[in-house]
Amino acid sequence: MLVLIKKLRIDTRMNPATLLAQTTYMRKWVDGIHRSMLVVIVLAFPINHRLAAQDISASSTPTLSYEPPVALTADDSPIDLEDHVATRFFDWDHDSDLDLVAGGGDGKLWLFQNTGTAQHARFAAKQPIVAGTRDQWGNSYTGALLANLIGDPLLDLVVCHSGDQVTIHENIGENGTLKFAERGVTFEVQKNCQGRFDAADWDGDGTVDLITGSFGGKLQWHPNLGTADSPKFGSGKPFYGIQSAYNAHPRIIDFNQDGRLDLLLGNNWGSVTLYLNQSQNDRSLQKSKSLLGSDGSNLNIRENNGDDTTPELVDLDQDGVLDLVSGGKNGQIFWMRGIGLSNRVADFKELLKSHADNLGERLSADVDLRKRVFGLLASMQSDLAGGLIPPKAASKLFSALAPLANQHADALTRQKFEVETSPYLPMLAAQYWVVLLESLPDSIANRELVADTIRFEGGYRRLLVDLGVLFIDNNMATREHLAAMHQLMTAMPRDAWDVETITVAGWLGEGIKTQKIRSRSGINIFDLPLGRTENSFPQDSPRPGITDVYLICLAHELAHNMLDTIGRKTRPELFEAKFAGLSQAAGPDIIFRTPISKGIDFPNTKKNFQKLGLWDGVAENWKPSWDDYFKNKEKFDRSYARGNVKFFLDSPQEAFATLANQYFANSQLMLDFCKTRWDAGHRSNINQFLLIADYLSGGNDEVQFYTLRPGGGLRVATAKLTRDEKNRITSVQSPSAMANFNYENQRLVTQFNLTPSEVDLKK
Repeated sequence: MLVLIKKLRIDTRMNPATLLAQTTYMRKWVDGIHRSMLVVIVLAFPINHRLAAQDISASSTPTLSYEPPVALTADDSPIDLEDHVATRFFDWDHDSDLDLVAGGGDGKLWLFQNTGTAQHARFAAKQPIVAGTRDQWGNSYTGALLANLIGDPLLDLVVCHSGDQVTIHENIGENGTLKFAERGVTFEVQKNCQGRFDAADWDGDGTVDLITGSFGGKLQWHPNLGTADSPKFGSGKPFYGIQSAYNAHPRIIDFNQDGRLDLLLGNNWGSVTLYLNQSQNDRSLQKSKSLLGSDGSNLNIRENNGDDTTPELVDLDQDGVLDLVSGGKNGQIFWMRGIGLSNRVADFKELLKSHADNLGERLSADVDLRKRVFGLLASMQSDLAGGLIPPKAASKLFSALAPLANQHADALTRQKFEVETSPYLPMLAAQYWVVLLESLPDSIANRELVADTIRFEGGYRRLLVDLGVLFIDNNMATREHLAAMHQLMTAMPRDAWDVETITVAGWLGEGIKTQKIRSRSGINIFDLPLGRTENSFPQDSPRPGITDVYLICLAHELAHNMLDTIGRKTRPELFEAKFAGLSQAAGPDIIFRTPISKGIDFPNTKKNFQKLGLWDGVAENWKPSWDDYFKNKEKFDRSYARGNVKFFLDSPQEAFATLANQYFANSQLMLDFCKTRWDAGHRSNINQFLLIADYLSGGNDEVQFYTLRPGGGLRVATAKLTRDEKNRITSVQSPSAMANFNYENQRLVTQFNLTPSEVDLKK
């Protein structure tokens, strides 16, 4: 029997897409061998060899926080390509350290070879990167990377150039040497891409796709419709609708190392944002997070790179934490050292120890100290909230930080601080509490542990342990405040809202104006006494709806964290229904986009206003015309339950939260009020009532009706619901009335009947 031996280089840290390409190649090779032959495949495991364009070192941990930028040097002088530079790192020469590949603003590519070590990078003077004799790709912004796209598993040179061109030069080298064919395969991508691109197997089909940015800020995905060794890129598709304000530069990586590809996006203004992919079954990108500077503020290097941030993540100093490297418009390159968790903990402990006797006064007087202390806590919180710290490491973080509550009890435990002399201590303590809470998995036992650690007692403890809420008020609330808050929040469906911190800025002093508290989710409420009254219903209501201002403000702010946040994912049809209701209340002259949840289509609305003679087409006159259209018109004053609909068209984020003012003040009265308006010809209000009732019901056949009295008296009753085949509410039976509804279209009520019953909750 003839024996064939095939050697295949495999990197144990290889990106899955590249590994798949390797194994696909080997499978084809084996299939092509005569079946009488025995094939032996020898796997070679090179150390520290970066084989994938989107690979980052799995031995290094990610972070959202970075030290100030430092110019990257070559031959002991700052690198300066003069007119734009895009940066990537690869182990070009297989010597176990990382070399710099730079795309210039003139169509040329450069290699800065690392002549130092993996732990101490030192870059030599630039050398041209060539494909055969070709040393230039057009004469404008250029980017380049290495990826396996053609033929065998060797890494090919992929160049994005000439505005909208991507050219792939096959690696024809031997024994791992990078040598590229002069003739390449060229594809057209979106206009004004200009080197802003990355390559990754986004759809998981085993072929490497292209993701492109552009000068205008749009991102596109060009799926690979070919094979693992013969690419064919399709026309660009919008990449999750993501668009930044100019110069969008994408980097596709598994940022948090959970096995799913994420997006790191550099933009024009010197900042970098992260979109995590947190879907198990389908690739989808979550709300962006900004990378942070060492002081906890959003990272911004515009003064350094002159726009057009080109992010790259790499552990350049091999300290186990990924660093950020970026070029930009001015052709210079900057390194921002990643701030590791252990270093942040050590620094925080040392700062507390150094200023233990006068921390409150020093935080007020020393801006740099304040930035450092809060920056350390904010960066820990950002990494925790971003899912970047594994559970075991997060538990160790709690163990490291918890003893500080006893060591510095006058600064870190719950108490009333003297905000006149120590204006920043309330925020310092609160930020510390947030980090402790987020470092442990959410459970009653862990909330009790946190409460014990930071000395939460009474109503503060009940809010934390029972509901997972840190109430931050500088210990100004009364027992009655706390009891009423707990009662109201407990009466709300817990899965309908998501709040980790509640602050009362008016009780926290001047420091809160300049030092915010970062948390996973939070709201702020007014500093009011319990018992102050408010009528949450307008004059045409069948009777007043007197409630407590402090508590109805709480209900309103909690409602901000309902439909427009968690409900947007769990009940997307209701999020659409909110805008359908706004459109109904606004009338046919206001044109909405498709889908309707994208809001008003102002270009077409303006055209319609011109056509109807409502606007003269002069830009300066648009706002007065828009305002006048709604002003002092009963149909718009009464088409929304809480005021003129224009306010909610201008601020749609208030459209749902404001319904809570009426629903929690008196749900039955809100239903009666909607019938009063229905009978007066204002048919949109009932859809607003049904929107909040449907959301709070969780899609089930019951919903709670509330009556909230001044001082905190709360009465809760259950209303029964029926639904049709489209899950629309067709009846509401409360203890005091029966309401029935018919629909003609998908969402809006066309018939509404209300019949009182014997039991009357209105009294």
